[in-house]
Amino acid sequence: MKILLYLASAALILASTSVNATVWHPTSSDTDFIEFDFAGNPGTGLGISTNGGTLALFDDSDFGGDALVIGENGSHVVFTDNKNGSWNAEVFDVANTPGGSITLSNNPNYVLGMDWGLGYIVESNSTLVSGPDTYLIVFDGVDGSGMSISGNTLAVDLAPIPVPATVWLFGSGLLGLVAVMRRRA
Repeated sequence: MKILLYLASAALILASTSVNATVWHPTSSDTDFIEFDFAGNPGTGLGISTNGGTLALFDDSDFGGDALVIGENGSHVVFTDNKNGSWNAEVFDVANTPGGSITLSNNPNYVLGMDWGLGYIVESNSTLVSGPDTYLIVFDGVDGSGMSISGNTLAVDLAPIPVPATVWLFGSGLLGLVAVMRRRA
């Protein structure tokens, strides 16, 4: 019975914290992702490069599930309210040619991931670089040969969604409950 209680508590804590990633929200109907591959020319000083990684957008509740792949040289994603509790995100390349689309549940919130051939990873950090809604988003991982690699993108017209205080309160309450149950045992 104790093991079942511990497993249920751990599952609730994991469900309350979700993916350890920033959840993003568009500040207008679209978000621009600007990527320049300067890996072969490090003297440029811009440092904006995917280093051959694939950038993708996921529903905030489904990281690793259905992905909207974003172009290597930059693109923009347009968010449309479907008026039925879901949102549509459609990607357009630099020539404004439509690409794929993905349905986001309940809201236009999303998580970004980058893949170098071993599966998508979430960003390691992000820095506000201009105005209230432009971020340099950094991803750290490994490439297909096992070498450490880093890639990043400049994203415009987006904002991070803070984790609600209720989630932290709920998680700390569960930890306290586990501690009390453990003390009684």
